[in-house]
Parts: sequence; structure tokens; C-alpha cells
Amino acid sequence: MAHVILQPSANQDARDHYRDTIEAPVAFRDYAHLIAPETLYSLGEIFPDGVAPMWGVTPGVNGVNVRKYERASIGDLVLFAAHGRIFGSGTVAAKFRNRDLAAQLWNFDSKGMTWEYMYALDEIRTLDIPYADFNRVVGYKENNVIQGFTVMDSERSESFLDAFGFWSERHEPPVTEEILEDALINLDGPLDTRVQTWARTEQSRARRVHLGDRPVGDCRLCGRTFPREFLVAAHKKKRSRCSDDEKRDIANVTMMCCVFGCDALYERGYVGVSESGEILRSSRITSESALGQAIGQYVLPRISLDPREADYFAWHLKNTYVR
Repeated sequence: MAHVILQPSANQDARDHYRDTIEAPVAFRDYAHLIAPETLYSLGEIFPDGVAPMWGVTPGVNGVNVRKYERASIGDLVLFAAHGRIFGSGTVAAKFRNRDLAAQLWNFDSKGMTWEYMYALDEIRTLDIPYADFNRVVGYKENNVIQGFTVMDSERSESFLDAFGFWSERHEPPVTEEILEDALINLDGPLDTRVQTWARTEQSRARRVHLGDRPVGDCRLCGRTFPREFLVAAHKKKRSRCSDDEKRDIANVTMMCCVFGCDALYERGYVGVSESGEILRSSRITSESALGQAIGQYVLPRISLDPREADYFAWHLKNTYVR
């Protein structure tokens, strides 16, 4: 799951860095000679405009920050704090170590260190959250002051992300088999905060299975390409009716559908997929209605099927599709 990273930014160096590389994003082409080709390619895939806000941390005394940095993951939320308030945030979109680039961007500190443990950020927000409000939500003492680069534990991170709604659907953290197993076992139940966390875990894993690290993907039913945050993992067979093995068959029991109608149409049974791959339209929807016109305009007439998904579509046709 995503963690919250606390980044105190009150000293002059931090204020300068925030102005120079967060408020004014870094153009990759200006530093291409300092960036490894694979990192440059990855950044270009994530940020097709060729620019991204960047931040970094020094190794710290005896490498204390390195161990913390290694705990940070894609999808983590960085909170920038100073003078008693959290004033900004960003989502970790890429991590890389680059001493030469850091030195070029930010020079060196008084100990001769540079901020070489770097990350590129997305979803930059301007915030105004008093420390007291933050402390209350995450369970710190009310007078706690944010000091030092910190990666918060899962429980406190989850409390903050839930309270402020800052979960990212564009950059999901990696999901281990152990975390996924926990989510799949416990997901069916009352819709409380914990269940929502398990649901996000399943969605994150499905997006990675279907999309990898690509920032965009295609809707299975309409074929249109959208940023990944506008695609959801739709279950071809209702998940509450799936066996444990079927729930784990994420590659075949789920598909990417856009939130602009296709997910809802399939979920409500207004469209279905035949054994030949033809997308069927419910007879309850007239071609003259606005819904019928939208289906006619956007939904594909046919899709290619993998034999491993045929039974899931067949279940939907029998049990959900409105004929």
C-alpha cells in the first residue's frame, strides 16, 4: 500500500529547491547527458510533456536516509512541511539515484553531500494543513513537530490518506503476493475503511497486470485510450460469486474498462460478450435513446477473446446480462 513521506522544508536549501524544481518542473532534455537512457525513457513514458517536478534527499549521516528512501515506493505521498503547516504534496511517480543530476540541480550541502536519492513527483497540490490537524489524524501527540525525512508506517499513512482522500489512482504502489492474498481473503464484507483498502489493493494489482507501468491504457469494451486513473478493473464475473481460485485469476477474470460508461454498462448488464466475442446490447435499450446512441457510438461491435476468459463472460451472460 502507499505510504506517506514527511519532508520538512523550512531551511533555505529546501525553500530554494522547492522553488527551483517543484514549482518549476525539470525539463529532461536539459539534463539528458546526465540521465541514464533507461531512466530517461521511463521518465518520458510517465511524463510525455518532458518535464517533471523533482525532489531528493541526501544520504545523511551514516546513510540514515538511504534506509528510509529504500522504503519509499511509487504511489507514496510526499508531504512538504514548514513553520507549523503542511503546505504541499506530490505523488512519487519514479525513483532513481543520480548524484551528477542532483549536484547540477541543487549543488551540495554544508557536509559535502548532494540530494542524490531522487524521485520525480506528480499530482502536485498546494495545501494548508496545520500540524495539529495532521497529528490528530495520524495519532501523533498534538504538539508534535515534523522533523527529518520520514517514511510513515502503513497504519498512520492509511489514516491520513483516508482522511484527506489523497490516494493516487495514477501511480499505484507495487502489490506483493502476500499483500494481494490478504486483500483477496478479506475483501468480501461490509464496506468499511479496511475493506476499501483491500479493494484498492486488488485494483492496483489488476492495473499492473493489464497495463504494466504504462500511464495510459485501452478500455476493453470501447477501445478508447485513457490515462490509467480513468480505467478500472471490471470483473467479468461478479467477484462475490467467484471462487477463491477465480479471484486470484486476475489476468482473466478482470478487464480494464473506462469510467465513462463502459464499466457501468457491463456491471449493470446492459452489454455482454458472446462466446464469439460479439458485444451484445440489451433489448431494454432502444437505439433512439441517449444511452442507446452512446453505446452505438462508442462500444465496439466485437472483441478478440482468450479461451481462458470465456467462462467468465459466459457467467455474466447467464446471470447479469439483461436480455
